[in-house]
Amino acid sequence: MTQTKLKGLPLLACVLLALPACANNKGDEAAKGKDGDAAKTDAVAAPEAEGPIAGAPVEGEQKVAEKPGASPEDKAYTLQIEPSEGKVGEEGQVSIRVIPAETWHMNLEYPTKLQVEPPAGVTVAKAKLGKDDAVELDEENCEFALSFTPSEAGDKTFTGEFKFAVCQDEACAPKTEKLEFTVAVK
Repeated sequence: MTQTKLKGLPLLACVLLALPACANNKGDEAAKGKDGDAAKTDAVAAPEAEGPIAGAPVEGEQKVAEKPGASPEDKAYTLQIEPSEGKVGEEGQVSIRVIPAETWHMNLEYPTKLQVEPPAGVTVAKAKLGKDDAVELDEENCEFALSFTPSEAGDKTFTGEFKFAVCQDEACAPKTEKLEFTVAVK
C-alpha cells in the first residue's frame, strides 16, 4: 500500500512547485498594470493591416474574397441585353447574354435560370427558361433568346431575374442579376 500512495507523490510535488512560480509571473503584473488596475497597460497596439488578411473573416459588403493583385473594379462578367423593336401582333426576340471576363468561365453544372415577367400587353413564349432552353451555353458565354408578342404599341418594360455562376480555378461565384429592360413596340 505504501507504493500506491507514493505513485501520486511526484505529481503532487510538481503541482506544488509550479503554483508559486505562476503566482509570481511577471505576465500577471503586465496584465494588471503597474498599479494592479486591469484598465491601465503599457501595451502597444499592433499596426493595422493595409488590406484583407489571409484567413480572416470577410466583413461588411464584401461577399467574395478577391484574388491577390485584383482590383475591386475588375468585373467577373458582362451582362448584355439586346432588345429588338417590336411590332404589334408580330413575334420579336430579346437576347440576354452573360460573357465571363478573361480569367473567368461559366459554371456549366450550376442550375442556370432566366425568369421574365412581361409587361401588360405583351405575352412571352416561355417566362421561365432553364439550361436546356439556352441558345448557347458553354464556358465562354450563356445566351437566352426571349420570344415575345406584343398586342399593343408603346414602350414595354420587362422585369426578371437571371441566375448563373461564373468561376475561376480557385472558386465559383453564384450570381443573381435583377433584370429590367424596355422594348419599343410600334
